[in-house]
Amino acid sequence: MAVLISNDDELDTLLEPAEIEDICATVLAAEGVAREVEVSVSFVSDEEMHGLNREWRGIDRVTDVLSFECDAPDDEGIPAGEVVELGDIILAPGQIARQAPGFGNTPADECRLMLVHGMLHLLGYDHIEDDEAEVMEAREDELLRKLAVARGEDPSKVAVGPITNHAHD
Repeated sequence: MAVLISNDDELDTLLEPAEIEDICATVLAAEGVAREVEVSVSFVSDEEMHGLNREWRGIDRVTDVLSFECDAPDDEGIPAGEVVELGDIILAPGQIARQAPGFGNTPADECRLMLVHGMLHLLGYDHIEDDEAEVMEAREDELLRKLAVARGEDPSKVAVGPITNHAHD
């Protein structure tokens, strides 16, 4: 697995590169992805995220995370030895840090959630409908608790927050 991390504006990413890579690897392993994949994780300013959200989702405000899928790891059209370009995750650490207290999280914990959320999107999870949102959120909760245990933290302190449903945007 390769995680390409970019931070052109030299923002506070809230997480160290090694943890970002570990989170991506943990999600891939938990989802049974055995193929070699490549994931891009970019940290952008609020202004850039606002523009991307407006352009790609038609929502004229900053958001915390956007995911852009490329290839699916189970795509039989991609030769077995070829690296799968899973997609891009774009994070706005300023927005993530501002919203964290409202969800009972530290900025780092909220960033972990947004990264897991983005990875699950790249793997086909969605939350347009309430039932999909419940499935995705349960998976986020499970993965974040697993990551907390691996960091030596209390998994009962993990807070995922309310159901995310774009139909309500």
